[in-house]
Amino acid sequence: MRELHHRKTLSAVAEALSYSTSAVSQQVRLLEKEVGVALVEPVGRRLRLTPQGLTLVMHAEKILDMLERAEADVSTSLVQPTGTLKMAAFQSAALTFLPRVLLELQELHRDLSVEFHQGEPEETVPALQSGEYDLILAEEYPGMPAPSVPGIVYDPLFEDPLWLAMPATTAATMDPEQDLIAQLSGAGWAVEAQDSVPRTWVINECRKSGFEPRIVCSSEDLYVQLRFVEAGLAVAVLPGLALEQASPNIRRFATATGLQRRKILAGYREAAKNRPALTATLAALHRASTQYSNNY
Repeated sequence: MRELHHRKTLSAVAEALSYSTSAVSQQVRLLEKEVGVALVEPVGRRLRLTPQGLTLVMHAEKILDMLERAEADVSTSLVQPTGTLKMAAFQSAALTFLPRVLLELQELHRDLSVEFHQGEPEETVPALQSGEYDLILAEEYPGMPAPSVPGIVYDPLFEDPLWLAMPATTAATMDPEQDLIAQLSGAGWAVEAQDSVPRTWVINECRKSGFEPRIVCSSEDLYVQLRFVEAGLAVAVLPGLALEQASPNIRRFATATGLQRRKILAGYREAAKNRPALTATLAALHRASTQYSNNY
């Protein structure tokens, strides 16, 4: 019922829990029979929980939270962190500092296994809440804070500068004393996927400068965007992590008078904060983040 509340469809619940859709449907009907009231109602192609279903989910959240706290308290008696920690992060982190973090954990804690998945915050935050992941890396763009989710805690790691990236030929035409983004109103733009926070932020910045960007590349893969910029096909706003291996042809400018930055965050469930596997991984992330904070 909790998964259905978060994921909205039986098929999504079945996929998350590794059940068949019919098995999930049968369990819902069985639960309704045991409780004696309807717990869900159809709304288009989705199911919506009734007030009684929401009450049940509220208690389920408390029960699952208590179980996770109990597991964390028991594991604190162990000398070394053990078990498997499921972690998710976006691409630019996965291709830069994260492998070093995982290598350090492997050397320090032989009995701890980290299972990594790549994903964007739009999908990993709900998956963290439902228990699919134990730890995620999220991001905050200026004026667009990370989603506030009950039971989820964010630890700030470091700030990653946002650069207006373009090929040298385009940069040669720019007047650094004027609004740089406004001067690119006729350029093609490379942005992230529809409805993503980075794409929304870039479009809003262009609108502030008086135009709607002409999008020629839409990709969650920042390195695809970078290749378009390097080829002279587009300009883009790219974070420092994505520009670590940019070609010498790329020029970067601040997106505004002051250099703007995205915040890199570590997200986890508050109920699991005492779990040794989590605290060890967070400590390794903070150590690696110090290096990046000094660089930027």
